[in-house]
Amino acid sequence: MPSENPTQPELNKEVVRRFYEAVLRVPGSPDFATIEELTDEQEIELNWGHPASGVHRGAAIGPARHRMHELTGLDIQAVSIEELVADGPTRVVVVATNGGTDIHGNPWRMTVLELVDVANGKITRKRSFYQDTALLRDISLQREAALARKAGEA
Repeated sequence: MPSENPTQPELNKEVVRRFYEAVLRVPGSPDFATIEELTDEQEIELNWGHPASGVHRGAAIGPARHRMHELTGLDIQAVSIEELVADGPTRVVVVATNGGTDIHGNPWRMTVLELVDVANGKITRKRSFYQDTALLRDISLQREAALARKAGEA
């Protein structure tokens, strides 16, 4: 039960909790209205091992995230949030498990840590750190090559 006078870290955790509930809403698709209400992302950092890893800002955020999800075979329904930790004025640490499949249909699962910055009740920055970047790189490069071959055949 939330306290009557929540601290800033508690308020930040609530923003992040609501965000992930909106993203991972099952059944159905993500709750985009809530996602938009809770985010003002200025920067993301994705360290998934692929050459397109790195820091992405502004309009480049959506395409970078979409490319990562596509190439790694991420299954959004396989994502689970294990823990939210907040102790400072702006940062929430998200401990999650992500999963998906490679191009052969082999499943993968791994721990992901996200450092989420919250300012004025909105998520402004996320940095994602994957447990096995070499595996994600290999999966991504294989899928990227398969997509290139398919595009060349068309």
